[in-house]
Amino acid sequence: MIATSCAATRSDRIMRAVAAVFLGAFALTGLDNTWCAIPAAVCATFLMIGAITGWCPTDIFRNRGSSSAPNAFGFPEAKNSLSQTSRNKKTSIDA
Repeated sequence: MIATSCAATRSDRIMRAVAAVFLGAFALTGLDNTWCAIPAAVCATFLMIGAITGWCPTDIFRNRGSSSAPNAFGFPEAKNSLSQTSRNKKTSIDA
């Protein structure tokens, strides 16, 4: 499984962790309203996981099994990166 990263900088991750702590505190204070506390706790959990690992919670919704759309010429795009390799081939001109 390929993991992508949302938070590129340390400050992004710190801000996510702070938001997760505040959202978790909101979930704990609202325990008498479970319809509000449970979604807040789930969101706080996803934010904290994203803060620690750099994982994007929006990756859940990304469709990884689809092939790429055809380009302007009607051919699908290459999935792997292209690289140039030099090959020593003898041509008929070298006779």
